[in-house]
Amino acid sequence: MKKRICSLLLTAALILGLLPSAFAGYENFTAQTTYTPGQFTDVADDAWYADNVRVAYEYGLINGQSATRFAPDSSLTVAEAVKLAACLHSIYNTGSADFASSSPWYRTYADYALQNGILTAERSDYTQPASRAVFASVLAAALPAEALGAINTIADGAIPDVSSSASYADAVYLLYRAGVLTGSDSTGRFMPSSTIKRSEAAAIVTRMADPSLRRTFSLETSTELTAGEIYERCMPAVFKIYSYDARGNVLSMGSGVIISASGDAVTCGHIANGVQRMVAEMMDGTKREVSVYDIDTTADISHIRVVGSGLPYLETSNDVQAGDTVYALGYPGGGNAKVTTGVVTDPQNQEYLTTLIESTASVISGNSGGALVDGQGRLVGITVSSRGSGSPSYSVPISVLETLEGSAAVSPSVYTSTHQPDASICYDKLYPVPDFSKVTGVSLLGSTKDRGTTYFYYRMSDLSGDGTLQLLQYYAALNGNTFYQFSDGVFTSSAGYLLSVRIIETTYLGEEALGVCVSGIASQSIGGLVQAVDFSFAGICASCCI
Repeated sequence: MKKRICSLLLTAALILGLLPSAFAGYENFTAQTTYTPGQFTDVADDAWYADNVRVAYEYGLINGQSATRFAPDSSLTVAEAVKLAACLHSIYNTGSADFASSSPWYRTYADYALQNGILTAERSDYTQPASRAVFASVLAAALPAEALGAINTIADGAIPDVSSSASYADAVYLLYRAGVLTGSDSTGRFMPSSTIKRSEAAAIVTRMADPSLRRTFSLETSTELTAGEIYERCMPAVFKIYSYDARGNVLSMGSGVIISASGDAVTCGHIANGVQRMVAEMMDGTKREVSVYDIDTTADISHIRVVGSGLPYLETSNDVQAGDTVYALGYPGGGNAKVTTGVVTDPQNQEYLTTLIESTASVISGNSGGALVDGQGRLVGITVSSRGSGSPSYSVPISVLETLEGSAAVSPSVYTSTHQPDASICYDKLYPVPDFSKVTGVSLLGSTKDRGTTYFYYRMSDLSGDGTLQLLQYYAALNGNTFYQFSDGVFTSSAGYLLSVRIIETTYLGEEALGVCVSGIASQSIGGLVQAVDFSFAGICASCCI
């Protein structure tokens, strides 16, 4: 009742023109068109956003994607966010949103936004989906600060996934305090890296235009957990994982982490690719069978399922900022559970084929597939590699999991049988060893054969730069064809192919050369842990696979 009375009082004030001058622009937001019930067939009358869509449409702020379709679950683009902000600003200040047509269509809105301080610089991503962080930054600049007065007390640091150092932090806190944004869950998480749906945009933009729709709420200040608290809270969801070949021999041991109570989990791609069976050993010692949804060998990540229900799991977060404290959890060396503390030094390291989170958290062999969590214990990445000393370490962002396919989990043996190595990139008569030339485009200098080993030589000067790119490309191809460095600098197939690969620095016909050595091996268990990959020629020291 109190909320209803407040809303009526505000409406009366608008009608009578008695609002303070700071709010004078709000009377300009009036219905410009009529919304017919059922106009958008994909907006149900009882949908939480139905009234917001109606108001936004009537105010002339958001149209449908067609005459009958609103597309509430579609992502809003950066250009559409800029248009909303430009319209809000123009209506508030002039009473209309008359914009000339342009090519591309958003150019006229972008120019207006640049001229009026909504955008501080030209953007190159107008056609891309807008992240929540971008949307908040653009919308917050659409109205004067005094029109977004605080109705909520939100202390600095209270929004758990918005770092105070983030470029968008001021905008997000302004909109939280004004009651325009309310968070995505009970803790008030903003999820800045997530895209924003058109339904959510309708709710936010109508709260911008109509103060009576804004929400009052409170958040407790977010506090970082200690390493001990991280261990107690998160480690039950982190498990050892054993991979086996067709004979039941242990191929390798790594770590994994559960992300749902029903057993959805993640580990490294090299733990799962080409194997016949996997078993998860939980922190309490219980063992559970593991099945596979999909594997991305380039990113070295695998979406798996641990058999069971009601399992301990970690929530995930896509928000990682430089300077954030993070913790790496796993079973280094195949021993006891361990947590190490570090700081994010680069949340988007671009030195490798996949964007990685670089941190100072130490990880070594056996940590493969373990959890990288933030200060609130949310999973932000999967540890995949490190330098020889264990730090810096590199983790695949958990967001990469969204790109994997596979709607049903199958046994590792079934997955292996239906995902054979790519024959089109292999050396002739040496399947499934990838051909360095076919993978990288570097021409073959020559080849020799000696006592069961074939040597392929490539001129060092033909590699681009310091050769890092070609090495990474070839390493990814080896991974894709089930070859991993299990021991002694030799790549061996987890699927049981009786060939091994070694990469060396050498000379051939008097020239410095990269050598790819392919040898036959006896049929025997590989055994042991996946060891460090250490390429150290031509000035290259690549990260190790753990």
